[in-house]
Amino acid sequence: MSESHLMGFLVLFLSILRTESTFGILNSINDLKNIPFDQSVPQHSLALLHWFANTIEIDNNDVIELTFEPDDGDYGTHHYGNFEGFLDPVPYGQRYFTLGNINPNINNQRFSLPSYFTDNDLFGHEELNRARIIFTLSDQNNIGRVYITQHYQTHQGQGTLYDPEHTYRITINLLRELSGGFECDIDYNKICIIRNTWGQLACVGLLLFIVINQRNSPCRPNRAREPRRPPKCNVGEPKLPPKRNGSARPSLALEVMTVEVRAGPLWKAKVHWSGVPRHTLHGGVMLVLYKNHRDTIGILH
Repeated sequence: MSESHLMGFLVLFLSILRTESTFGILNSINDLKNIPFDQSVPQHSLALLHWFANTIEIDNNDVIELTFEPDDGDYGTHHYGNFEGFLDPVPYGQRYFTLGNINPNINNQRFSLPSYFTDNDLFGHEELNRARIIFTLSDQNNIGRVYITQHYQTHQGQGTLYDPEHTYRITINLLRELSGGFECDIDYNKICIIRNTWGQLACVGLLLFIVINQRNSPCRPNRAREPRRPPKCNVGEPKLPPKRNGSARPSLALEVMTVEVRAGPLWKAKVHWSGVPRHTLHGGVMLVLYKNHRDTIGILH
């Protein structure tokens, strides 16, 4: 083979070779807005990432701990061999796992993904079982690398291979943002519509709205701000648990306390509530602060 032919072959080979170092890195919710969700990437991927961030545990030393057993097929998780070299070789002492298969024959039925992942009305049937999360796991059950990826679409004729063009490395900062609070200007009426449409899944619907519909509105990590009083949103009163043995139901109470931040002029608000049913809290809590009762633009926390 001549030198010119060899160089041409190497250029062609390198042009189609893709390693994880060339994958995009997503470090914030603002970075998610650059991903074509609802176009070439299914919304299901974003919902899966949100669920994952709120299922794992991250300690103060940035150690990510898995909270379920992947070898048992929890949440459709199974070992990923990376035989096609899709990712770099797994670090010593770790294994790759893939998460997100909603096939009932794959899932551990005791620990299945939430039912909204299989809801055709929310995500559309053709988009359902393509989204995946791949992560590395150590013998100490700690997570190292995290990726969001997807299978090729059926019409692309690639079988069950993963699509490198839509694979992204997820940082611990983004996982923290998704599991904690974040701020983004959003219209009061939009908040009510999302709450009415998604119910207890309002946190998921809100994230989809922010990433897909507000691509040009930057979100900011949650930080101390001057507290604002939110007006009531007419989405129905919370359901209280029934009385037991004639005892009175607990009354709902809300208290907002402000304390000055020592490091600067900013203020921090502490919100305390009581009498809220536990099942309501498990469905997610959404707090929007307003300047006054007439303001229609709030800050989401």
